[in-house]
Amino acid sequence: MNKILLKLIKNDFTNDVQKKRNFANIRKFFDMNKKGEYTLDNQTWEDLDMDKVYEKLDKTYSSPGEAALYSMLRNPLVNEEGLKERSKLIESFKSDSKLRESLMKIFFNLNRDAKNCFLDMIDNDLVINKAKYYIYTIIGKVFPMIIILLAIFIDIKFMIMLFVLSFFNMLINSNERNTIKSNGILYLRKVIKASKKIESINNKDIINYKDKISSILKDIKDIDRGTRLIGFINMWDGVFEALSVIFLLEECAYYSISAKVKKEKESLMDLYYTIGELEALVSISSYQYNLKDQYTEPNFIEDITLNICEGVHPLIEDAVSNSISIENKGIVLTGTNMSGKSTFLRMLGVNILLAQTFNFALAKSYEAPFFNIVSSISPNDDLTKGKSFYMAEVESILRIIKALEKDVPVFCPIDEIFRGTNPIERISMSAEILTYINNRKSISLVATHDRELVDILKENYEFYYFSEDVDSKKGLSFDYKLKKGTSKSRNAIRLLEYMNYPKDIIDKAYKRSKSIEGFL
Repeated sequence: MNKILLKLIKNDFTNDVQKKRNFANIRKFFDMNKKGEYTLDNQTWEDLDMDKVYEKLDKTYSSPGEAALYSMLRNPLVNEEGLKERSKLIESFKSDSKLRESLMKIFFNLNRDAKNCFLDMIDNDLVINKAKYYIYTIIGKVFPMIIILLAIFIDIKFMIMLFVLSFFNMLINSNERNTIKSNGILYLRKVIKASKKIESINNKDIINYKDKISSILKDIKDIDRGTRLIGFINMWDGVFEALSVIFLLEECAYYSISAKVKKEKESLMDLYYTIGELEALVSISSYQYNLKDQYTEPNFIEDITLNICEGVHPLIEDAVSNSISIENKGIVLTGTNMSGKSTFLRMLGVNILLAQTFNFALAKSYEAPFFNIVSSISPNDDLTKGKSFYMAEVESILRIIKALEKDVPVFCPIDEIFRGTNPIERISMSAEILTYINNRKSISLVATHDRELVDILKENYEFYYFSEDVDSKKGLSFDYKLKKGTSKSRNAIRLLEYMNYPKDIIDKAYKRSKSIEGFL
């Protein structure tokens, strides 16, 4: 079995892993915890397609590993010391196969808590009932032992009483089953066992994690003892469960520790996250290992600039790389739809996030300060809340305005600002807002089709564009390369022509576009 498991682990480390993920379960730990000052909000997470990026990075086996990886990505660091520690450990996992494989075996055996029973247990009040503990101890342990002794030393007929008591205890067990097993005690036991195995690994590279685990285990030693019996009962697919039912062993164990579990909630969550963070870093080491040398260590600086050389997006195979150097001014991106504007915004955002969570970027070089990442790329209307698309945009941009009040500079990619309202007000509002943002501690990038906005912002922003080509044979094609200047493309109507729209529509569209252009 060990040889088979080792072979599986080695294969998983060097190859992509396909698995089903339940993001509601994965983000449960994150949702249960307080949010930091620079936590990635839901809008930014969705704008950057981070669920898909997460899937690319995630090679974890256990629920703590999944939860910790998600939480780390939602909470980018704004100090270099923490990143260096993570990076050092990632390098250790890549180079030290013995350490890596020892940990991966532990996490493989810990496996996933399929229904999130442990976190649900922690998130909800446990049933605490000391009276039940004493009652179940008496009728589950004391009475059966007395009956057995009477049967042995006085009369075998006393065993009838044991059968009656056993039936009664079976009813209690059936009634308590959901209370005890659905509350995650079994998975808690597995987490404690996994923690002890990590603690026993003799390796100085993970000494900080071992020390933290040891400290937490000391705080929860009563819970450790209380869960041993439950763990033993459920070994080997529950072969001892019959004894458990007769003697109410699970019920006694549960009610003896439920109050302690509630009291030590923070310590248990801390243990869950600590071992999960270790597995998350093993997962990142696997991702980096398979990238070969196609990533770089970021250089963090004080100046509010962003320099990325040949950056690529992690979700795009054979991605076209792009470089950008942003200093003092913001950036306006122009170009037709599908030409690469939104992907470029996301590429920058994702690489900033990777740099500030795991100290690497998918580029040849990366130089920037620490950023607070707040985006407005794809705000959605919410009809169930009676919210219009325009209102969603207003709220989305306001997040960026408020983020500018904090100490850390803001990286704010914006796609088609205020597309949900009329042109005159859109351009007026957008010009003032983008000028306001640019005059504060920020790196702002805005993608737009509004030529008037381009003219207004020329003093405060620099201009780049993506272009396309349309011909009668190949149709629409893109090179996805960022270019200096503004787009002069007039290919939208040509694409209709390629798609065989009626000639009458095409001719009149060309004529109308010329008259509108002359008017403007």
